[in-house]
Amino acid sequence: MENKTIIQFFEWYLPSDGTLWEKAEACAADLKNTGITSVWLPPAYKGAAGVSSVGYDVYDLYDLGEFDQKGSVRTKYGTLDQYLAAVRALHAAGLEVYADIVFNQMMGADETEKITAVDTRPTDREEQISGPHEIEAWTKFTFPGRGGKYSDHTWDKNNFSGTDFDQSTGAKGIFLFDGKRWNQETDSENVNFDYLMGVDLDTDEPDTYKALTDWGSWYFDTVHPDGLRLDAVKHMSFDFYRRWLRFMREREGRDFFAVGEYWSGDLKKLLHYLDVVVDGMPERTLPPRPQKSSGGCWQKADESAPGTDQPDHSAQTQAGVIVPDSDEPIQPVADGTPLTLFDVPLHYSFLRAAQNGQNFDMRSLFTDTLVEARPECAVTFIDNHDTEPGQALESYIPEWFKPIAYSMILLRESGIPCVFYGDYYGVESANESPILDLKKLIRIRSRYAYGPQTDYFDDHSIVGFTRNGDAEHPDSGLAVLATAGAEGTKYMKLGPAFAGKNLRDALGRHNDPVRLDEQGGGVFHVHGGYVSVWLTEPAYNDIRIHF
Repeated sequence: MENKTIIQFFEWYLPSDGTLWEKAEACAADLKNTGITSVWLPPAYKGAAGVSSVGYDVYDLYDLGEFDQKGSVRTKYGTLDQYLAAVRALHAAGLEVYADIVFNQMMGADETEKITAVDTRPTDREEQISGPHEIEAWTKFTFPGRGGKYSDHTWDKNNFSGTDFDQSTGAKGIFLFDGKRWNQETDSENVNFDYLMGVDLDTDEPDTYKALTDWGSWYFDTVHPDGLRLDAVKHMSFDFYRRWLRFMREREGRDFFAVGEYWSGDLKKLLHYLDVVVDGMPERTLPPRPQKSSGGCWQKADESAPGTDQPDHSAQTQAGVIVPDSDEPIQPVADGTPLTLFDVPLHYSFLRAAQNGQNFDMRSLFTDTLVEARPECAVTFIDNHDTEPGQALESYIPEWFKPIAYSMILLRESGIPCVFYGDYYGVESANESPILDLKKLIRIRSRYAYGPQTDYFDDHSIVGFTRNGDAEHPDSGLAVLATAGAEGTKYMKLGPAFAGKNLRDALGRHNDPVRLDEQGGGVFHVHGGYVSVWLTEPAYNDIRIHF
């Protein structure tokens, strides 16, 4: 099996020139040759900011750069035709395409509506701090520029639970609409962190849920993505994506990859989300209750646990979804329904290591991270569009530490690594260059980072690991040594199969080889504040030829 590597193919500050889809098409072969297997593309639909929209201010899910809305036909990234051409080119190169899905909020409504609402306390969204009063909210989405093509569904106040702006008075706050409540299973920050921005989708509303499954069906038929990145899952009812993903997978007749963005550095919160969404919550609309498989992010259909309340399936529709009679349970496609999460705690661990340098205990680098606790559910990353300077979640890893960090997610056994566009191509607006040796590390992962792993996290400053290689990948196996402090050495073993072989530093910091003893061990060296990756001589020569 080949190692999987994702690239996030955008960053926040890309120019609004409509060329990203064309670039994705042109770069497909290069990405594949470097060792990338999967490409995460940004939200493709029209945002409220038109050509300036990065994609998270959702206006019209059905407008993929085809209709004259919000001041333009194209999106920031290009037109519908360019988008579909990019997807076809990526597929032709043998790459998977992951679509970015944003369902929590909408913005840029076409009309306002009068709504009775109550004010809620920003720090405790469950506490109402006013009586009912009328506000004027931007909640009516009619999409006049699209004219009902693909879908005649329009959105109104019934599809939403709250907003933060009263047009009639100019007042700002967090307004909960009359007859609504915030989703009850969300992140506990601010007691209930359902509301994020714009107008908040009420995913418990049957019409809303049906509109999103209808759109998903159209989108898969139109674009044919291989997987999904799910935005802001901590702000949505925890069972929503369980229901929606299962609906889509059964409709598609296949399992597909999905990764959720649950932005929290608290591992317990990520594990709770996985426990609920992946392992434990009964379906509201689709029977039967899945049971946790043996230690994974996969669940299998089985009989309900004794005493578990199951939904009533006597009606033909529930929450807008067609369901079978109770004696015809839906079986999941293939082996089950996987869901992964971005390993935010690991990102913050890298940040602390970079900020503290030689004072950071490198032995703790993976402590309380998702990749340590549930490696099969972890998508590891260094930075993304939200952590860039100037963004709300700014926590950018300093450049000097990034080669170390990337070696720790690209060359180890556990987790699925996601490479950031700004690290791969640079950030033009900030005059930041591509990260040194990143493409080398991706190719090393693709070809040589295989076999059992042995950790040497036994020193405060200098840590390393080895991979023993496997028969399926010629010349595979490696040794990695890294430090955030001063230079040093460490004895590490790859195993007797490597006895007598020479290993060379593929990152070019050391000219002399390390000759391994009869146990396949040797003394490896690393310069201060850097990482060295030692490969067999044939693998080393391959890296030198290509880079």
